[in-house]
Amino acid sequence: MATTLFVSSTLLVGCGDTSAKKVETSKVSETKKQEQTQGDINKAKETKQLIITPVSVSNEVSPEENKKGNKLIKIHYKIKNKSTTDFTVAANDFIINIGENYYYMGSGINFADTIKPGQTSEGDGYYEIPKGFDTYKLMYQPLDSDEKAAWNIIAEMKK
Repeated sequence: MATTLFVSSTLLVGCGDTSAKKVETSKVSETKKQEQTQGDINKAKETKQLIITPVSVSNEVSPEENKKGNKLIKIHYKIKNKSTTDFTVAANDFIINIGENYYYMGSGINFADTIKPGQTSEGDGYYEIPKGFDTYKLMYQPLDSDEKAAWNIIAEMKK
């Protein structure tokens, strides 16, 4: 009888531990799913002088509204100057790459700012891309600097 009680206690403890592991595994799976859904959105990348984070992506003009049949997307940036001098950043420093094609800044009120050392600035960049794509590479490549960074974006497009 004592042996039976001991075995039952051990089984109950084992079951409790398993459910805790299931909850932990579920949280990890949820996080991985969210990362797969968003790609590199909200992931900061550093260059020699900047820390750049694409915070969000959204549709601004539906393909039906756009005469060319493309869509206009808005990317919201958060950019910190980690250097000791003023640094100018603009939406035209960013390029969208889909396959072998490159898409540059489109119409809209596009971000441009001279950021003081240690300061952070936020703004939006507008880009016109083909309507069938929600996965692409966002690249920071200003013409007047060797600064570079890239993000793989998998956008959940929300208007």
